[in-house]
Amino acid sequence: MTDMPAEIAVGGAPGFRRFAYEVSFFLPANPTKVWIALVHEIDRWWTYRLRDRTRCVIEPQVGGRWMQEWDNGGALFGTFTVFDPPSLLCITGPMAMTRPAHNWLQFSLEATADGTRLTLQHDAVGDFDADTGEIYESGWQDLIGGALHQYLART
Repeated sequence: MTDMPAEIAVGGAPGFRRFAYEVSFFLPANPTKVWIALVHEIDRWWTYRLRDRTRCVIEPQVGGRWMQEWDNGGALFGTFTVFDPPSLLCITGPMAMTRPAHNWLQFSLEATADGTRLTLQHDAVGDFDADTGEIYESGWQDLIGGALHQYLART
């Protein structure tokens, strides 16, 4: 990813920030199994819930939504702009941020000799705190490197 200023003026709105990073994970399953877990079984392993009795839902298609739903509401994570099983998934949207923000995520899956390398790129601009990028990166470590990895290891 290219170096970008941490705080930028977007449309005359000083104080908007930007972050970008890339992280890779080894997962103990082939890309097809990882794809199925990531897209179709996400509610079984996704541990970050915005509310009690929340369901993590993915509409598996280009233009489909990724969201969390609860009894009387929900939050949009994003919309799929690329849906290419089992190798590439791109999402744009707010990632459930409550202030103005736009995120771009790319999940690339590559077969290895004994599993899959999942590379996640996350780029965002918006009205968020200076440490938001670090918080999201840590969250991906917990979710992909922890919860998804453990889910795949036991299924």
